[in-house]
This record gives sequence, structure tokens and C-alpha cells, in this order.
Amino acid sequence: MKKIGLMFVLGFAFLLAACGNMTQDDVVGKLTSNLRDATSYFTQGTMTLESDGQTYEYAIQVAFQRNAGDGMFRVAMRNETTNNEQIILKNDEGVFVLTPSLNKKFKFQSDWPLSSSQIYLYQSLLGDILNDENAVFTAGESSYTFETAANYHGNSDLVTQTVEFSRDKLTPISATVKDSNGTVRMSMVFDSFEFNAEILDSFFDSEAAMEQTQNTWGLVDASPIDLGSLDFVIPASAMPTGTMMTNHTAFATPGGGERIITTFDGEQSFTLIQESGMGNDDWRTTFTDATPVFVGNMVGFLSDNTITWMRDGVEFSIMSNSLDADQLVTVASSVTADYVK
Repeated sequence: MKKIGLMFVLGFAFLLAACGNMTQDDVVGKLTSNLRDATSYFTQGTMTLESDGQTYEYAIQVAFQRNAGDGMFRVAMRNETTNNEQIILKNDEGVFVLTPSLNKKFKFQSDWPLSSSQIYLYQSLLGDILNDENAVFTAGESSYTFETAANYHGNSDLVTQTVEFSRDKLTPISATVKDSNGTVRMSMVFDSFEFNAEILDSFFDSEAAMEQTQNTWGLVDASPIDLGSLDFVIPASAMPTGTMMTNHTAFATPGGGERIITTFDGEQSFTLIQESGMGNDDWRTTFTDATPVFVGNMVGFLSDNTITWMRDGVEFSIMSNSLDADQLVTVASSVTADYVK
């Protein structure tokens, strides 16, 4: 009897040792099977962005539900300072970006979230590991860490990504993204992560998401903003070399607001359009092959030659045939303006 007990203890100890010494291939295989076998997952955490010398913090909530396609996704991002929330939603109808406080819903054609890295999505973190033959693996006392190349659409200066997974459940603990200078520009801390969470299909409905968020946080004042009082700045560090403002024209819009068109000419010319006074009426815009990207502290939409975003009730667009995606994001993220109502 004692011999049997001893054999059991030794066998159990051997099993623990084997589990505790998983190789890189073992960990990648388990991460892959976790996702393959899951019908859903739900996670919450905090994301921090560094942009143009400013730090922005967001409460993040991510839900994924498997379906016949690539799955349904809902990513809610609440600015911890303003409590304004934006939601990126993918369901059977398409991809949406919702700004409930302004009652704005944008629908567009996109292969998001598979088109680039997403620091808050399990699929993306795993995909970056699988796609990098030179990924660096480290086994720690309580976690496994991978350092990989990053692929953030519209910001090629984000070059490396470090992801930490717990040893026991192999769920993500944290992720950080660094630029070419080794500076951390983006980070995500996962407070909780649950596979096979019970999530209703209605959670991925755009109308329900708008209504639920508006009931929680309300609408903001969308009365027309006086764009003529604008203190408008694009820092010289973000302006393409040799490019300068050549025209600045304002128009009244039928909704009682304004549209301002500002032209910048040079070897890398572009046009900035700002529009206010659209009110809180439901308003939908379809962008062909657009991708959600961060523009400063907001989610914007990037296509081949246009980037569009909303801030403080004003819609911004930059159009250019000579700026590439990275430059569009850089210029857009640098735009600062103060308005009065």
C-alpha cells in the first residue's frame, strides 16, 4: 500500500514537473487549442496609449462569439477621463464603430480585426506569435512571455510587441507595444479573461449596443460648435517637409453648422475638412475598405487616401493622394483644436 502511494506521489510530481517545463512549441500549441476549442471569450482590462506626448487610459471590454464566419466581436473602449465610450463591433451585418454619446454609428467594409495587430484581442496576440519565426520565448516562474514583431496598420513605427500569459490557464496577463526607439507606446493589462463565457447574440447588435451605452452614459450636447473660433494647430513635427497651408475656407451647412476646408500644398499635399452641427440624429456613413485606427485618443477610419474621425462633436477628415497611411495617422493624431459653442 505504501509502495502504491509512493508511486502515485512520484507520478504526480513528474506530471507537475512536465507541465511546468513546457517548451515554446508546447505553449503555442496550447494557446492555439484554447482558441480553437472555445465557443467564446470575455475579457476586461485597461489600455494605455501614448500619443503626441499625451497619455490616454481606457477601460476595455472585449467579447468574442464564434459563428459560421470569422466570429462576432465587440470591443468597448471607455475613456477614463471623459467617460465617453466608443465601440468597435463586428457581426453578420458588417463592421461598425459606434460613438453612443453623439448617437453616431459608422458602418464600413473591412476585414477587421484580421487586417492588423490588436493589443486587446486573443486572436491577434496569438496570430502575431504564429506569424513571427523569430519570436523570443521566455518561461518565468508564473508566466510565459513572447516578444514578437508588431503589425499595427497605419503606424509602422510600432515595431515590437511583448505578451505575457499565465502559466496555469495560458490566458493573457499583459501586452506592451514599443516603437523603433524602444519606447512603450501602448500597453494592455488584462484584469480578467474567461473562455466559453455565456454571451447573448444580442450583445453584438449595434442598435442594442447604442441604446445600452446611452442609457448608462447619456448623450453629450451636440449644439453647433463655432468653428470660426477655432484655435487650430498642426505641430511642425507632424507636418510633411515643405508643406504649408495655402487656403482656409468656411461654409454654412444645411444643419446649422459649419464646414471648414483647409488646403496644405507642397510635395506631400493634403486637405483637412472639419464639420460641426450634425446634431444627435442617427447618421451612417459607409467607408469602402476602411480600417479602425487610433487617432490620438479616438477611434478613426483609415482607407487608402482618407482618414476620418470624430472629436468633441466635430467630424474631421484628411484626404491626400501623396501621404501614405502612416503619415495620414501621424498628421491626424497631431491635430489639436479648441472650440466654443
